[in-house]
Amino acid sequence: MADIFKLPVSSYDEIAKIIRAYGNGKIGISVSLDELVKSSGISKFVLSKNNGFLVQIGLITKGNKKSPTDTCRKLASAYSMNIKDEVSTIWKNIFNTDDFIAKMLSFVSVKGRVPRDEFINHIVYSADCGNSVAYKTGAATIVEMMKIAEMISENNGYITISDEKSADVIRLVEENYNAEQVSNKVDQFSGDTVEMKNEEETKFFIQQYTCESGKIAKIVIPEDATEDDLLGFRDMLNIALKRKFKIITE
Repeated sequence: MADIFKLPVSSYDEIAKIIRAYGNGKIGISVSLDELVKSSGISKFVLSKNNGFLVQIGLITKGNKKSPTDTCRKLASAYSMNIKDEVSTIWKNIFNTDDFIAKMLSFVSVKGRVPRDEFINHIVYSADCGNSVAYKTGAATIVEMMKIAEMISENNGYITISDEKSADVIRLVEENYNAEQVSNKVDQFSGDTVEMKNEEETKFFIQQYTCESGKIAKIVIPEDATEDDLLGFRDMLNIALKRKFKIITE
């Protein structure tokens, strides 16, 4: 199932304006929509549609009366003073602890490089928020934020993991996987059923592939799997191909 992640609906520049507008307020003191419209020049409708994203990443508080957090004020100040290194550091700190962003990084890491449009579509699908043009704009904004945070790079229309981030991506994926309690029973083609249990001492390689439907298939392989184990996995996949698609694999 896709994750629930509230995407913004505005461009990166517009989100920056909204953050600056909120950042003019004081911590613990709510900022009205009228004040935000006046300081940002953005309509109430657009401001409201972006609030879910800003709450989710900890830049404004929850509830009907929203106020800036300390992080929001620092980011707004960095924007206003055009301190690019500080802006990058703050976005990196925000995204480093976000599971959804970690999974998006993992997607790029597994593929090696991803066309920009494919990555944007993957973000929209994974966020499970609908497929409107506004959310595609928001997904493109997430891409820009990840670039500014130096998590990814873009060259000739392709997205890749920034070199200094590669080790962190692998660490985040392993930690997220090992933190999950896997109790679903796995139906094997032999007719047997086994239960996968998460053990702290066990590490896994996770290979995933995005199907034409947009859904993600994952193969989870224990780190200590032998060559015979891998050949067994291959045979199991061959059985699936034969039974479902009548594909000759020999």
